[in-house]
Amino acid sequence: MKKRHKDKQKIHKDPEKQRAARNRVTRAIWDYSLILLGNLALASAIVIFIRPADVIVGGVSGIAQMIEHLTGFMPMGVTIILLNLPLFLLSFRSMGRQFLVRTVVAIIASSLMIDFLTPYIAEWHITEDKLLSVLYGGVLMGVGLGMVFSRGATTGGSDIISKMVTRKKPHVSLGRVNLTVNAFVIVAAAFVYRSPEAALYAILVQYVSATVIDMLLSGMDHASAALIVTSRPQEMADAVLNEVHRGCTGLDARGMYTQQPTTTLLVAVRPHEVSRLKAAAQRVDPSSFMILLNAREVLGLGFKSMG
Repeated sequence: MKKRHKDKQKIHKDPEKQRAARNRVTRAIWDYSLILLGNLALASAIVIFIRPADVIVGGVSGIAQMIEHLTGFMPMGVTIILLNLPLFLLSFRSMGRQFLVRTVVAIIASSLMIDFLTPYIAEWHITEDKLLSVLYGGVLMGVGLGMVFSRGATTGGSDIISKMVTRKKPHVSLGRVNLTVNAFVIVAAAFVYRSPEAALYAILVQYVSATVIDMLLSGMDHASAALIVTSRPQEMADAVLNEVHRGCTGLDARGMYTQQPTTTLLVAVRPHEVSRLKAAAQRVDPSSFMILLNAREVLGLGFKSMG
């Protein structure tokens, strides 16, 4: 009894550990919710747009789609699980526990959702235009895969193959392996569907979905980074602060022609603030030198939160 009472006291005396445990549970619930929601988007893209248009996706899912087309009785979702099973057994040791669990959940969820949704929404025929099906299907698939990837999971298939290959041959890039697998599937699609257009549309699906994935993972909060070389750094920084309402970072530099020390200001601004920044620089130091760079994403005070 005394030992149990002491254990309870230890738990109550360590609120930081309790808070950390609650945060882990909350984070896990949020992660798996996004994984399931992403797989719902992926399955909807395949069932509503891509498969009715006789267009395939890449990787193992594309192989499963072709098997379903050729046999007429093998459900795509079940085939995806069967094709991924030997890949899991071969790569079990090379994958981390968290990656393995989340990827298994993602594969099973997407496979079951594809087969479950098929009888209910496969006959919707939202559009008969193949190009529209490819574009909207690619966007929806990219959104779904982006959500899955952002939570540290994959949908298996070529991602697992890539990990296996790069583990034995570290000099081979993941992108090259993925490209090789998808190229094989896309070429096979031209023969299975007896149409070169099937391969061309498959490439378009890959491009659209990859673009959306990149936007989701890298961020869509575009901004500009300005490097300002000026002989009046303090006046310039004050003008940027008061007129553009942005902070600056001073970087020590040296002019290689004059060999004189100088200060370069680094400023991050929104697109609509660029004109004000130019006007302020022109007013304070007409001889200043400014370089504007595109910043895909800016995190921190005044922009997006780090979280």
